Amino acid sequence: MTDADTLEWLLEPSEPWIRYNALVDLLDAPRSSGEVREALAESMATPPISRIIAGLDAEGRYSNSAAVAKWGASAVEAGYKPGYKGGAWKLLFLAQVGADPEDGKVRKLGENILANAYSEEQGTFCVSFHGGPQYMMPCFMGNMIWALSRLGLGSRPEVVSALNWLVMYQRFDDGDWKPPTDFPYRGARERCWGRHTCYWGVTNLLRAMTVAPSGFLSHEAEEVKRRGIDFVLAHRLLWSSHNPTRPIATKNTRPRRLTAPLTYYHDAVEIATTMLKLGVGGGAVDDTIEFVLSKRNEAWRWVLDNAPGNVDTPFGLKGRESKWITFRALRMLKLGGRFKPN
Repeated sequence: MTDADTLEWLLEPSEPWIRYNALVDLLDAPRSSGEVREALAESMATPPISRIIAGLDAEGRYSNSAAVAKWGASAVEAGYKPGYKGGAWKLLFLAQVGADPEDGKVRKLGENILANAYSEEQGTFCVSFHGGPQYMMPCFMGNMIWALSRLGLGSRPEVVSALNWLVMYQRFDDGDWKPPTDFPYRGARERCWGRHTCYWGVTNLLRAMTVAPSGFLSHEAEEVKRRGIDFVLAHRLLWSSHNPTRPIATKNTRPRRLTAPLTYYHDAVEIATTMLKLGVGGGAVDDTIEFVLSKRNEAWRWVLDNAPGNVDTPFGLKGRESKWITFRALRMLKLGGRFKPN
């Protein structure tokens, strides 16, 4: 088998969302071409995109009275709740699959997230439950910056402000620092910036930086990017920085399981893709690529290892060959100069 055989599988017309992404990202087909426009139009009208959008009203909003009663109106309006079905999650999943940013509902969904998940008081994306304190989670911020940017809203002042907020406050502690108590940290109670900074907060920030408008990143942002890259490399992308034989995570968040759709955390393919997009190579990145290659089956395809529950529509069946995982793996290989479509 060859990459060309795998690519032919991805280009089959039966799943236009896969075909669209393969045309654009693997074959560099112009978005203006008739073939690409047709694939995108078909993608918007078929699952998973059509089912994600079907959960929105005409104004691009998601409402759920049971969720409001359980978590509060602000958490639902911000899109954070219910988990994996709220508006913020729909936005994130639509950005992952390359939904059309010019689609009316997609555009309105983005505007709703900007209006309800962004806090003028804090200058970033955050969530409040039942009118309580605003929780500022770096993974949520990074996800919203990345998704909104992917869907054409990256130049909005709310998105720029949120990225600047992370540049100012993101930490990179590796178990060797007493958690601070000054704003926005909360000492030992803080899971995001505790003695060991949340790994997913860092990877989400770095992925957000891959879509920042050209020339936007300040000197301070470039320094934070460098520190974030060093933090990920210290973990060899997938491993504990203190024990080289222990994975970075061992439960549902473990990145050695290839996952779709991605939620708070990233899998090996996504972490390596982010590093390659940032221009980072070397041993740890190469080792991660080799790990991903080791998971390829005899047909030169990859299997979906893990999928979150409670989504509008699955991106595939766990334990089965996955066109989406395979596309993402080939995109990673292309960035690394290891994809041979001919």
